[in-house]
Amino acid sequence: MKATLVEVLGEEQGSAMYTDEWLQNRVREHLDPARYEGQVFLAEADSDIVGHTIVRVETDETGERFGLFSTFYVDPTARGKGVAKNLVRAGETWMIDRNLSAARTYTAESNSKLIGLMESFGYPIELRKNEMVVLARRLIA
Repeated sequence: MKATLVEVLGEEQGSAMYTDEWLQNRVREHLDPARYEGQVFLAEADSDIVGHTIVRVETDETGERFGLFSTFYVDPTARGKGVAKNLVRAGETWMIDRNLSAARTYTAESNSKLIGLMESFGYPIELRKNEMVVLARRLIA
């Protein structure tokens, strides 16, 4: 998560935003079954973890359940090799298996790599607020 923040926000702001302890607790929170139904997907190459995404079930203001891609990261050395696409596919499959009709992700407007990835899967920008964007698409009709 920290690597994503550093890449999107820059070294100074990204590193200072959250402590390692806070980030580790955030991952634990995402995976606490008492709080969320979620899953971490890891991408591995040559016994090294080269990417991840965390997905979870959320409920919107109308009460509709949807899948949320909470965080994404692919190591720069593994980019352009289909790692991110495989993570999106794995996350969407997990969401469809839970009968979630839609998926979303929230990111900084400056995160052009993630925006481009999600747009390539049919996730248009649905909302812009401050410096953030929401990308979303229907999974099940």
